[in-house]
Amino acid sequence: MGLVTGVLSLAREPVRLTLRVWELGLSSAAEAARRGLELLDPDRGVATVEHYPPPPPRGNGRAPDLADVAPPEAPPDAPPAVPDELIPDHVDEEVVLVAEVAEEGAEDGAGPELHIAEPWEGYDRMAAVEICDRLTAATPELAAAVELYEAARRSRRSVIDAAGRAIKR
Repeated sequence: MGLVTGVLSLAREPVRLTLRVWELGLSSAAEAARRGLELLDPDRGVATVEHYPPPPPRGNGRAPDLADVAPPEAPPDAPPAVPDELIPDHVDEEVVLVAEVAEEGAEDGAGPELHIAEPWEGYDRMAAVEICDRLTAATPELAAAVELYEAARRSRRSVIDAAGRAIKR
């Protein structure tokens, strides 16, 4: 019998804790809503909410958990409403742009863009080995174009090295 009771109490604890969390969350949401209503309409009479003490712990011979005992709630202290005569006339609640600061030329964007064309037609469809073979007979200008294009695109080390060798010739 003790084993069954132990298993049931273990199964009951997560449910009990979940309900306590929901209770705390809902009471916090209700308190926030009440304070929000007070801020929106301070002249409106707010009904008082009775706070009940937490239920006594169940009599199973153990000391109550701290989760079972809620701290006493203090009565809410709403800030006093400010009379209209104390609010200065020169205060404007509208958002006003004071200043915009940017470096000269920033309105044109980040700057020029560089578009690098294929060194020759069909370059992107070629394998690295084919490009390296073609670079053996290339001019230094074409090899420099291949090196720049490859460094900006696929960065194949074998092609970049072959282009560097062709430029030095």
